[in-house]
Amino acid sequence: MFTIVPAALPGSDTATLLANPDRGFRLEVYLNVATGKGMYHYQDTDAHAAFEKELAFHTADQPRLAQVYFYLTDYKDKPLDRAAFDRMTAYLQMLRDHHIKALLRFAYVWDDAHPRVQEPTLAQTLTHIDQLTTIWHDYADTIHVVQAGFIGPWGEWHGDARQRTNETAILQAILHSVPAELQVQLRMDDMKTKNAPYLSTADQARLGYHDDFLIGVPHEWNIGGTDPASPAYQRYLADSAYVLQDGEMIWFWANPIYLQTPTIASRPFIDRLLRNHFTSLSLAHNYREIESGSFSAQELANELHNQGVKDYPGIPTTTSMLAWRQEALTAADLDARHWPYQPEWFRDAHGQPLSRTAYDYIRDHLGYRIQVQKITYDRDLLAGPIKVTLHNYGFAAPLGLAEIVVEAAAADNQIIGTATVPLASVQPGADVLAVVPVQVTAKAHRVGVRLAARDGRGARLANIVQQFDGTNWFALPNN
Repeated sequence: MFTIVPAALPGSDTATLLANPDRGFRLEVYLNVATGKGMYHYQDTDAHAAFEKELAFHTADQPRLAQVYFYLTDYKDKPLDRAAFDRMTAYLQMLRDHHIKALLRFAYVWDDAHPRVQEPTLAQTLTHIDQLTTIWHDYADTIHVVQAGFIGPWGEWHGDARQRTNETAILQAILHSVPAELQVQLRMDDMKTKNAPYLSTADQARLGYHDDFLIGVPHEWNIGGTDPASPAYQRYLADSAYVLQDGEMIWFWANPIYLQTPTIASRPFIDRLLRNHFTSLSLAHNYREIESGSFSAQELANELHNQGVKDYPGIPTTTSMLAWRQEALTAADLDARHWPYQPEWFRDAHGQPLSRTAYDYIRDHLGYRIQVQKITYDRDLLAGPIKVTLHNYGFAAPLGLAEIVVEAAAADNQIIGTATVPLASVQPGADVLAVVPVQVTAKAHRVGVRLAARDGRGARLANIVQQFDGTNWFALPNN
């Protein structure tokens, strides 16, 4: 048998992996379905223009995902009309044109101070969900995940709102209407356990999570609660390896309220991303808002009032993610914490050392980061298996992709062997063996690994490859 070890991608070429679909940093954007405008600080701006501004503002971060809120507030008492569908489809088409995939959430209540005024009836909500079936199916290739939404402020399923409706009926309707290949994210673990008896096993397996209160330390508003030893947390820990996990930090001005510090500590935050297999993370709330001024003084005042804070030290002069961009992270740091990384990530194409930060580590390891470790084959035989070993250095399995296919091609480019790798098997830290059977009387000339997204695009491996055409190709010497 003969083994080749494809070269790992040097850290200086990391940017080539940031275009990979279904992973990484995400935007937060909005569409008022009735007006075509944005929401909040973009309420007077065309929603398409608001999206373009957010995308341009975060060009350096290269997000390929966006949490998209479609607000149905003005339709809370009536069915969606043609104009509403035209606005939604135009927005999703814009995302498709930009190769940005949506974490799609529908909501009614944007004003959390007066939620009941904006809430629809259960019957109206169910009507809307049924109407939206065509949206979810027609744009399934542009949707990374569907967030359950619909209930409570921001569609976040807050406790009081859950009590005022039939959440089981709503969740059942969403799972029925959303294509089976798409996962549906929930805000809290008990939303899954409470409704599980009324769902099929297949539907239960589709339920992922979005944690909208990441602060680096346990809090009662986190998925799984505050006690890592609790049954709820252990259940969530086991689930998170096999479902899509999204998250966002609190507003930067809330850091002193909940942490008594101006920023969130990076190390425990990264621990949480690793332990719970985060695929995506929001760029909103605790990053560049201090530069753009895109936050509400009234919301801060409400938070201080609601939390009974009397001695607020004032708005921090920086944010967590801006601080992390200045915080050095070394290979020794990662080794001490048993965090995954490729040694080449700390070197450039000439083998010279690269400086790395906590921000860099999160950006480059959210979701999947897959490398071919070795390819083994018998180069003297016309037929026989080709063994390809994959290793995932990311935080999560590539569950947002459609499939991973390994192919062998002859010199004339004819495919002479194929193997499929189960997505859930490519867990962080795991060596996964793909065995490609070759039974024809032609020697394999090259091997390709295709990380295929549902929109037809392919993702790059963390290797130097001879050719990339949506598939990562490696030449096989046959001397």
